[in-house]
Parts: sequence; structure tokens; C-alpha cells
Amino acid sequence: ALSPGPQTHTPLPGHCCFFAPGVKRMWVPNNRLPPCTLRQALTYFLDITTVPSPQLLQLLATLAEDRAEQEKLQRLSQDSLLYEEWKWFRCPTVVELLEEFPSVALPTSLLLTQLPLLQARQYSISSAPDAHPGELHLTVAVLNYHSQDGKGPMHYGVCSTWLSQLSPGEMVPAFVRSAPSFQLPEDPTAPCILVGPGTGIAPFRGFWQQRQHEIETRGLPSSEMTLVFGCRSSRHDHIYCEEIREAQEKGALSRVLTGFSRDPDYPKTYVQDLLRMQLAGYVFKVLSQQEGHVYVCGDVTMATGVLQTVQQILANEGRMSLVEAGDLISELRDRNRYHEDIFGLTFRAQEVASRIRSLSFSKQGRKSSLLVDP
Repeated sequence: ALSPGPQTHTPLPGHCCFFAPGVKRMWVPNNRLPPCTLRQALTYFLDITTVPSPQLLQLLATLAEDRAEQEKLQRLSQDSLLYEEWKWFRCPTVVELLEEFPSVALPTSLLLTQLPLLQARQYSISSAPDAHPGELHLTVAVLNYHSQDGKGPMHYGVCSTWLSQLSPGEMVPAFVRSAPSFQLPEDPTAPCILVGPGTGIAPFRGFWQQRQHEIETRGLPSSEMTLVFGCRSSRHDHIYCEEIREAQEKGALSRVLTGFSRDPDYPKTYVQDLLRMQLAGYVFKVLSQQEGHVYVCGDVTMATGVLQTVQQILANEGRMSLVEAGDLISELRDRNRYHEDIFGLTFRAQEVASRIRSLSFSKQGRKSSLLVDP
């Protein structure tokens, strides 16, 4: 996980100070920030890009001098549906919020105490420590987009943009968090299916590097490892293509399937389509007969689609009901054979996931997953 920030400021609990409004030369202690200037606080410690919360909007309504702006801020803070539509259409930063409501007189003390702290960004490690000792590789897509249906201002991903602007040799503050449930099986002969569109390929790069290293240094047999990769167009298919080709030649990857979702020269294909159309029998064989593993890495919408597809495959190939297939997936999860590394969870994505998971039920004391047809 990464958190952009300077290396020269050490937090001193109880001694973060700023000028209180209306009081000259009066210092107020605050534990949430280290001693720093306002510019440093807004640059390195406070999140000025996340959409302001309803609670903050309610507070700003009391500071608005214009009556119409005050009423709109109050409505946004109290009407959850109105707030969600405003939030997802405008995606306003703090600066854009103040531009939309110019009559709000925002004191410095409120900025320092009410803005959320900049959170660490978490990325899947995309290298194997045995293959690259002393190194840690990341696979990062630089995020930028226009809000308001493509007609609004350009927004930039905070950490991805910061990383893209670094020069070789610059310090990157980071910490490593273990993911014990998302690792290669102890048995190197166990077949694995790796499903990762876009930057979801990140952890699987470490997987095939590790397998290739073991084949070359320990003389292990070729690995039965299938990579199912998805991207928008064939021009993006070059990501790690040379490494993937080498991994296939060395026996670390046994098969690679690629789907393109927005390429005019290819039919629209997602990773779940590849599983259903080209790997249905193999998925059933790996999960039901060979003590194999399925790994899924990517956003929650894709992961939910893959889960539904795997459930339907198990039901069709195993001649069982969707309920029984859901029970089997729950059992596979409990046995650490169905693995998920999900990122990019947004409110609406979480809402979809929660709606699907609300269909889960208990049967004879066992946790079961019941998914509906997409």
C-alpha cells in the first residue's frame, strides 16, 4: 500500500497546530496532523479530491451567505438519492465544490479539522520475491477521466498520477500487507485458473514468475496454469506479452486466453465469456475432480460476473441446481480453493454486490451462495 507524502515530517502526537479562526497567534493542538504548513497539509495529508460527505455539506450550508446555495447544500446533505446523483454526475473535488457554491466562506480551521485524511492506496504486488529478490513491482493504470458524462473537468487518480510523475531514485513510502488467502497452492502440481482483466493481471505476474523460477531452479515439472486475461482492445494486449510468451515456453503457463471488450476487429468478449465458451468443461474438472484452484483479481462487478459464470458452469456440467452449485462454491471458499482479490469498490458497486449477496441463505447450518442469472 502506498501513501504519497514527504519523508521529512514525523508526526508528533498532540502537537499538530494551526491558527484558530478569529484568534491571533493562538495555537490549537490537534492529533490528526503533524506540525506543518497549510500547503503541506493540503498537499500531503488531507484528501481534497474525494467527494465531500453529506455531513460536510451540512456544515458548509451554515457558512453559505447566499440563501439559494444554503438551501441546495441542505437538500444535498439530507436527500440521499439527490446526493448520490450529484456525487456520481459531478464527482466534485473540494475546489469544484467551492466553485459551485462561491458564497461559502470556508475557514482554514475547518479545512484542517473536517477534510478526511489522505488514505493509503493498496496495490497487488506483481512480482515474485524469489525471482526478483530485494524488489517490489507494481502494475498501475494511471487514472484520468472527465466528470459530468465526459463534459466536466478532468479528474486524476491521486496515487497513480503521483507515481507516474516520479523520477528514478525517488523515495516511495510504502508498507506490505499479507494476503494469506491469495497465494499459490502448496502443491505445485495443482491446476490453477487465473482470471484477471486489466490491472487485475498484477498478482498473476508474480504467480507465473514464481512458477518459472521453481521450474528453472528446482527442476519442477511444467505448471498447469491457465491465464484468462481481458482488456479493451488488441492494442492493449501487449502488456507483459514477452514475459507471458517466455512463461509459456518455459512451462510456467500452460494456456493463455485473451478477450477484448471494445475492439471493432473482435467480438465483444469478457473474461466470464471466455470461461463459459472455452473453458466450461475444464473449470468443472479443475474444481470438482482435480483439487484445483480458481483465482479472480479485479473490480467487484467483474468478480461478481465471474462468480455467477462459475456457478452456472458447475450447475450445467455437474447436472446440479444453482443452489447446489452455490453450496459447492461456498465449500471451495472455505477450503481456500476459490480465491478473490477485489478492488475498486465504489458505493454503487458495493450496492450491486450487497444486493446479490443478500440472496445468500443458510441451509442446515452451511453458508450457501445463491446467484441469479445476470
